[in-house]
Amino acid sequence: MLDKDENLAAEDLRRAASIALDRQFLFGDKSRDQRSFHQILDAEDYYRNLFDALNLELICDRTAGYVGVVPRESHLTVGLDTEHSLFLLVLRVIYERAAQECRVGEFSQVFTDSEVMLDTFVAHTGRKRPGLVRLREILRTFSRQGLLEIDEDEDKAIRFRIRPSIRDIVTHGFLQALEEYTKGGEGEENGTDEAGGGQ
Repeated sequence: MLDKDENLAAEDLRRAASIALDRQFLFGDKSRDQRSFHQILDAEDYYRNLFDALNLELICDRTAGYVGVVPRESHLTVGLDTEHSLFLLVLRVIYERAAQECRVGEFSQVFTDSEVMLDTFVAHTGRKRPGLVRLREILRTFSRQGLLEIDEDEDKAIRFRIRPSIRDIVTHGFLQALEEYTKGGEGEENGTDEAGGGQ
């Protein structure tokens, strides 16, 4: 690759791979991601082979404007606490509902807020609503993982956009793992389970 393109530097290739592994998802509409985002798209085959060697899958969605690096479906389960796992499911539910109602915005994002998220959480899990401080922690974790963007954080409401990358994390394998966990009834005492995706 370096021989074919004299403007390409090995360090640039390494940097983009490192940033993708660190952030998991990169978006064309985020200024901090743009350089690495375009680097990966320009050398998609190279990065696909590179991540494949690490048993990771490269996601390139040019329509929605993002790239991502995720574990293969068979290795998508990593330890997440139960609450995070359930809220991932809630984000996917909200996203799919908006898609069915044709309420998907630019870059395939879905606009929502913490009240909708909490109502959906209670309706689908039967659990009590967590406090706003805890919810902020969860949303910030998902924001760092490239699953959502927080727009406004007020005293009693947080407005945010769910990224289409939620579909690459909450997959069929994720749902199966979560279902097995809930049937088994284990993991809540120690705070972790095996139903998660992400970093």
